Amino acid sequence: MKSLRWLGALIVLAVGVAVAAVTGSVPPFSDRPHVIPPPPGEEPRPLSETNPAAAADQAKPIFTGPLGEFLVTPRVAADFPPCPGPRRRTESYKSHELYSPIFGEGLEVYECANGIIPYIMRDYAGPGKRYFVGPAKIPYEAPFDRLVLLTIGGHPAIAQLSVPGDPGGLRIAAIERFPSTHLPGILVVIDNTSLGLEEAAAAVARILGVRP
Repeated sequence: MKSLRWLGALIVLAVGVAVAAVTGSVPPFSDRPHVIPPPPGEEPRPLSETNPAAAADQAKPIFTGPLGEFLVTPRVAADFPPCPGPRRRTESYKSHELYSPIFGEGLEVYECANGIIPYIMRDYAGPGKRYFVGPAKIPYEAPFDRLVLLTIGGHPAIAQLSVPGDPGGLRIAAIERFPSTHLPGILVVIDNTSLGLEEAAAAVARILGVRP
């Protein structure tokens, strides 16, 4: 009887080893994510199917080309000045011309090997400032009627309005300084914000140090 119990234990162990060999090492069951797929027919529907205005917006051609002082180039941002590596993180950024107290503290700021700090941003979406050379390329991807030209405290600005019925996608950029033969230009940017256009313009104005 005892030998049968041992035999049963060896069989269970052998099966467990075989499963581990096929599936690879797995964490304890308590550590596994419990992913439950949604029932058939309950998957989220695309916004274009639930929002006719969004569907109409998606049917329009994406604008590409010059608009005011900007060059709208979907998914292609303005060029940075040369930034040779290796880059290194720096804590000495509060006196830099790209910094604004609005960005707060504890930022991840990197300096190029030539001493240039190419951008300072609160996070990936901004708010922030960045250098640029050449045309003021803006990577917005929207039809013409969702692009708006503004002037904020005398500075040219452009905004991409949110998709109708889908707030949180407003983007705005302003030229603080045009590039010259001696200095790169400066762009103020805020991306994918839930702010309204007037609120976003006011935020850009504060970064510029002017009133809208």
